[in-house]
Amino acid sequence: MSINGVILKPNYNQILALNSNEIPFEISTDGLEILKYHSRTSRQNLTITSRDSNLPLKIIANDGYIYLTTKRLVFITASQGDIESFCIDLNLSPVLQLSHKLQAPWFGANYWEFMFFSAANPSIASDGFPKNHYFKGEIKFNDGGLFEFVENLNQVLNDVISNKDIDDHLPSYSEN
Repeated sequence: MSINGVILKPNYNQILALNSNEIPFEISTDGLEILKYHSRTSRQNLTITSRDSNLPLKIIANDGYIYLTTKRLVFITASQGDIESFCIDLNLSPVLQLSHKLQAPWFGANYWEFMFFSAANPSIASDGFPKNHYFKGEIKFNDGGLFEFVENLNQVLNDVISNKDIDDHLPSYSEN
């Protein structure tokens, strides 16, 4: 089961096993979705829980890979988990009321904590989650990489929220 509609390539397991630089999921064909970060190993784990005590929901993936593009955050479970993949469309982060922070505990792995709202409209923003509820997620980075991930994520979020009308493909300035 996937949450939020990641279209995995038919040979995605082989791509993950080879640990190649190939992206194991389909990216948009408009040429505007570019890979900004990906984890080097599968030693990241994901947990998502409901913030509503009347809705006992807990999703766990014990290992997986993280991919951050200019449009999405994608987690693909490597071998053990309740889900195959999880995706956040960062263009919809205002609708999701996405908030996040970096956590660096005294003991244990650093982790990224995030919270989002599963809005009823547009339903695609949080496809697979019960509507009108808040959810809390954590991704633990057991092999490092959290600080690089958060730096890239903040840049992507700034671009998709504050700079969405700016064209990155303008010609560079030159003096003649």
